[in-house]
Amino acid sequence: MAAFGLAPRPLRGPGGFQIPGSIDFQYDAARDIVIATPKWTITTNEDCETWFEQWSRYMSKFGRKVDCVVVLTDFHVSAEIASAWGEYRARLNNSYFRHSYRVEADAIVKLFVTTSGVRFNAATSEAASVEAAIEGILEARKKAGV
Repeated sequence: MAAFGLAPRPLRGPGGFQIPGSIDFQYDAARDIVIATPKWTITTNEDCETWFEQWSRYMSKFGRKVDCVVVLTDFHVSAEIASAWGEYRARLNNSYFRHSYRVEADAIVKLFVTTSGVRFNAATSEAASVEAAIEGILEARKKAGV
């Protein structure tokens, strides 16, 4: 259930049947940064697996860890699956991301991101906007000598 007691609406396909979520990936080649916008409501372990597979399929194309901004405007996780999702999220971060920032997450997703970050040593950086996240990544690269 989303903040303030409002449940996010599931994605619907033609004919009204529920479809799994999707992720819009955009690659900024000039800055070598992926900007990803997942449109998901994670409620089951199967959702976690499908969500992770969508990420994995795209990110594995690079053959290396990539910097990423994740826009979470339309992303939600139910409390019942938060622990399992946190493990998938940590695996995603630790396998595919070098520097990453999250933007526009609701309060519940922020809580679950922070919790999984602590439990599984995964990135939890947040920014107020996509541009601020990109600036954060560029600064992190500078500090790392990359």
